[in-house]
Amino acid sequence: MSLKSVGFKSFSEKRSSRISSILRRYGTLMFFILMIAFFGLTSRYFFTISNALTILDQIAVLAILATGLTVVMITGRIDLSIGYAVSALGVLAANALLITHSITLAVLTVILGGILIGAVNGFTISFLGIPDFIGTLAMGFLVEGVNQAFTRGYPVSNLPQRFYIFGQGKFIGIPISVFITLGILLITWFLLGRTRFGRYVYAIGGNEEAAVLSGVSVRPNILISYILCGVGAAVTGLVLTSRIGAAYPTAGDGMLLDTIATVFLGATAFRNGEANLWGTLLGVLIIGTMTNGLTLLDVPYYFQLMAKGLIIVVAVTITSIERRRAG
Repeated sequence: MSLKSVGFKSFSEKRSSRISSILRRYGTLMFFILMIAFFGLTSRYFFTISNALTILDQIAVLAILATGLTVVMITGRIDLSIGYAVSALGVLAANALLITHSITLAVLTVILGGILIGAVNGFTISFLGIPDFIGTLAMGFLVEGVNQAFTRGYPVSNLPQRFYIFGQGKFIGIPISVFITLGILLITWFLLGRTRFGRYVYAIGGNEEAAVLSGVSVRPNILISYILCGVGAAVTGLVLTSRIGAAYPTAGDGMLLDTIATVFLGATAFRNGEANLWGTLLGVLIIGTMTNGLTLLDVPYYFQLMAKGLIIVVAVTITSIERRRAG
């Protein structure tokens, strides 16, 4: 074999490796762009300002909840109680509002409730050593049981009109929920990217044993991660209740799978199979845009579920492959 052919082969392998690396890192983003192009060409209503605002408003609740879950999943753990927590915290917000007649006190009450749920989850997992799957699932059942016992399955309604500002209000034509989501994202970005806590969280998720040997306090940081996830569930419950106009005891129960799906989907973007904030945002945008676009095309709901399920399977498969390669 000549030196020339060897050099060409080496160049070809490097180019193939570079293309493969780009696809692994930005393939999810490319898919999102192609999806936008497809819906834009097939629906004349897709590329409109009103539809863009509709998408942002629709994904706000999911984005807030997924942001909190991302922090937990970066540590290599999960929280299966968040859907039930959203339902219960929405009921808590509505009752606090009806009792105190103060939006400020209602907001503080629901945030404290989220902190409590997150703290219990974090404590049982990090300090008692209960597996995260079992611990958070048990917490979900506990929260759901208390919620159903308190409400007897009936919604809490007749809320003051001013409370609807969180889920239905607008500022300069943009839904308030979008501003709330942006605020949550920026705060989380700062915590993960500009603080010691963020460095520790990524270290724990990357290699917990190495993090311990490096002097990282694993248990307190896991506890804080779950508290942040609980706060995310609280804000989600607040916005969702405000949007619906009443607190339904099962309003957030079905959000768990969508939330997990967006985080796993986001893990295929930007960081080799690892949960990350901007990847989660991209995952939320993909799920929200796909749902919106298929609805505009009058695609039946069951086909939308099938498409979502297919995307989740692909995302989890890619994430698993990337983690094996990284390991």
